[in-house]
Amino acid sequence: MKKPKQFARREGDQISPEEKIYPLRFIVDYVMEKKNFLLGLESQSLHQALAIQEISDEIQRLGNQMYGDPEKMAPRNRTMYDLLQKQQKIIHQLTTDLTKKGLAFEDMDNMIRQAQPFIIRLMFRDTLTDTYNRYFFITHSADLLAEASPTVGFSLAFLDIDNFKKCNDIYGHEFGDEALKYLCKTVNNHLQRQELKKTFFVRMGGDEFILISNELPFPLFVVLLDDLQREISAGTIRYENIAGQIKVSIGAANTVFSQIETPWDLYGVADERLYKAKAAGKNCIVSS
Repeated sequence: MKKPKQFARREGDQISPEEKIYPLRFIVDYVMEKKNFLLGLESQSLHQALAIQEISDEIQRLGNQMYGDPEKMAPRNRTMYDLLQKQQKIIHQLTTDLTKKGLAFEDMDNMIRQAQPFIIRLMFRDTLTDTYNRYFFITHSADLLAEASPTVGFSLAFLDIDNFKKCNDIYGHEFGDEALKYLCKTVNNHLQRQELKKTFFVRMGGDEFILISNELPFPLFVVLLDDLQREISAGTIRYENIAGQIKVSIGAANTVFSQIETPWDLYGVADERLYKAKAAGKNCIVSS
C-alpha cells in the first residue's frame, strides 16, 4: 500500500530569533499600548495648549490696556505691542495644530480598535474554513504543553479525510472546499457544545488537520475523537446539485502515554498512527 502524504515539519515552522523577540501578537499589543500612550500625551498637550491660549488672551488684554490704541502708540510701545500680537498668533496656531493632531489620534484609535480583531483573526485563522491555522499551532503548542497537568498531558490527533483526492477529482475542488468547511464546522460546533476551552482544531494546510488539547485525559480525548468521527460520517455535504458524505481516519498521541516532551515529537507519533489507521482500512482511530 502506498504511504499517504506525510505531515512533515517545514522549515517555515521554525520560529525565527527575530520573531521570538518580536512575535506578531506582541507587535499588535505593543502598537495598542503605544497608541494609548500617544492619546494620553495628546490629551495632556491639548490641555496645556488651552492653558497657554488663555494666558495669551490675557497678555493681549493687558497689552491693550497698557498701550491703548495701536495707531496712537509711541514707536517703542508699538514694537512691544506687535511682539505680543505675534506671540498670540503663534500660540493660537499651536493650539489649532494640537487640536487637529488630537482629532487624528482619535481617528487612529477608532481604526485600530476596529482593525485589531481582524488582525488577530488573520494571524491565527484559516481564511477558507475559519478554523485555527498552522501558525496558531507553531506559536501556541509549546505553551499549551507547558500549561498541561502532569497527569493529563498534551494530546494531538491527525484527522485526514479518506479518499479526499478522489472526491476532488470526481466532484470538483469547489465541492472539496465545501467538504473542508463542513469538517471544520462540525468539529468546532462539537467542541463548543462540550464547552472545551483548551481544545483547538487546526488546519495545517490543504486537507491536513489536527486536534490539540491539554484539558482532557487521553482516554477521554480518544472518546471525543470517536464522537467526532461518528458525527462527521453522519452529516451530508451539499454543493449545488451534489450531495455526499466524508469519513476520516485518525491518529492520536499524548505526551504522558507516549513519554514525549515536545509538540513536534508528538506530531510525528500521531502522524505515524494516522498511517496505521489508513493501512488498517481507513475510517478508524489508532491511539497506541
